[in-house]
Amino acid sequence: MIKIGYGTYGMRDEDVFTALPRLREMGYEAIELMVTDGWPTAPSELDAADRTRLVTLFQELGFPPPIFLGTAKGDDPLDGFKTACELANDLNFGDDPAVICSMPPGHWDWEKSKMEIRDILLVWADEAAKHNVLLAIEPHIGMAIDTPDKADWLMRDANHPHLKLNFDYSHFYLMDSDLQHSIDLCMPHAAHMHIKDGNMLEGDQFEFLLPGAGDMDLNVFCNAIDATGTTLPVVVEVSGMVWNAPGYNAWEAAEASFKAMDDARS
Repeated sequence: MIKIGYGTYGMRDEDVFTALPRLREMGYEAIELMVTDGWPTAPSELDAADRTRLVTLFQELGFPPPIFLGTAKGDDPLDGFKTACELANDLNFGDDPAVICSMPPGHWDWEKSKMEIRDILLVWADEAAKHNVLLAIEPHIGMAIDTPDKADWLMRDANHPHLKLNFDYSHFYLMDSDLQHSIDLCMPHAAHMHIKDGNMLEGDQFEFLLPGAGDMDLNVFCNAIDATGTTLPVVVEVSGMVWNAPGYNAWEAAEASFKAMDDARS
């Protein structure tokens, strides 16, 4: 049975040391920490004592080492990535490389810019290798890398052991990409997974939703992911479209998301 994780992207205003026990009590089995500036788990907010305390808390709660989302602030984006890598290593108490999920660079035209995108990501992947970190790029609707086929091309052409994918089917779902086709192309390259829901609106506009709040069939999704035999957790990502909306409650979102995913995997 697949494991369900939760990302703290939607918990910007929550204390992580208080949040983790509550998420574990809900039933979550893995955690993704947001490391971009403005969140309490940004590298600048966690000194050596905090990092040691976080590792101890993860271990006491029975969580595996955390996954990471985003990069820290730096003089250039690569500097921020280096800082995130250092934090990832400080919090990694396991044997496998830590995983940092990040957006692909730029809203660029794919055919004109795919070689440049690949070359930028190879520089980042080389930096990840220096820290024994895996960089998981998340294909995203509205960006240059937005389909399973483009993601598969990138992985095969780059062919870098520290450059992987984040598989978030919601982006492909909104573009009417077949689930099994998406899994077949992306999961062999995946080091991380997200789950959320969404709807297309008028024109090319779209909205992201909590898992179970839209029309995506989570039962089919969970069965298809489970059939791959993956040991990667499926991490609930609460979109900024959700947590920036009036009346958002981080704990209600976490509870609703876990129930939807737990029912689906069962």
